[in-house]
Amino acid sequence: MIMRCKSKSLLIKQGLIFIFFIIYIYSGNLSAQELKLVNEWSVNDVVDATSDFSGNLYLANEDGVILKYDKNGAVQISYSGPLKSPIYSIDASHTSKIFGFYRDQQSYLILDRFLNPLNEANLSPSVAGFVTETAYSADNNLWLFDQSDLSIKKVNLFSNVVVTSSAIPLVTADEEWDLLQIKEYQNRIYLYNSSKDIYLFDNLGNYIRKLGISSDCQICFDGSQLVFIQDTKILALNIYNNEITEIGAIDSTNNVLKIISANNFIYLIFRNKISVYE
Repeated sequence: MIMRCKSKSLLIKQGLIFIFFIIYIYSGNLSAQELKLVNEWSVNDVVDATSDFSGNLYLANEDGVILKYDKNGAVQISYSGPLKSPIYSIDASHTSKIFGFYRDQQSYLILDRFLNPLNEANLSPSVAGFVTETAYSADNNLWLFDQSDLSIKKVNLFSNVVVTSSAIPLVTADEEWDLLQIKEYQNRIYLYNSSKDIYLFDNLGNYIRKLGISSDCQICFDGSQLVFIQDTKILALNIYNNEITEIGAIDSTNNVLKIISANNFIYLIFRNKISVYE
């Protein structure tokens, strides 16, 4: 009788182990599923890209042209200003404005949602030595990276005065710091550099920490997630609990400039094409 009970108990345990194993394998296959390419179109000399709260895509190219696309890849409207110069950073996260930065001219452009110019001005030399990247802030001011002293600064665009300034934390004295992206999101500032590292600052410009992840291209945000690429995997970091989930995988991410997550699609931005996955 005792032997039968033990045998029955053993069979139950073995059955449970088998079930958990199947669930584990199945879950692993789901997390590693390959994303499907659903759309792709050619573009010319893209420098930067962004999306707005409605999921529209904006591309800026080397000729200073900004194109607004719908989710199907159709051009809705475009902007071509007097400056035929690359727009190195573009930001459409503001509810009513589009911000563009001309690095070569050290000037910026503000457009409305219909890409009509609202303001265009030069950055004052008293504000920064040489600005390489910018981000439009939620309070209509400007975050910038000053390459001359390796600092991030917040500038009041109305008074042209530096509100706050913080030095970039260097690991070694001779470390090179080539910033590729600066982004304000939910009262925090994120910096992405050429070493594929991501640095976190608070909304006053105080350094918090370096995130324990690296990305093969410029990052984006979608809800509570920071979306990034490692090898051929598209991953998401929850910015509140630091959990990482795998969105999916694709065949190749070589030469991707930026990833954008919007409308339940993943947009991979290349210099000469846009690839859309779901």
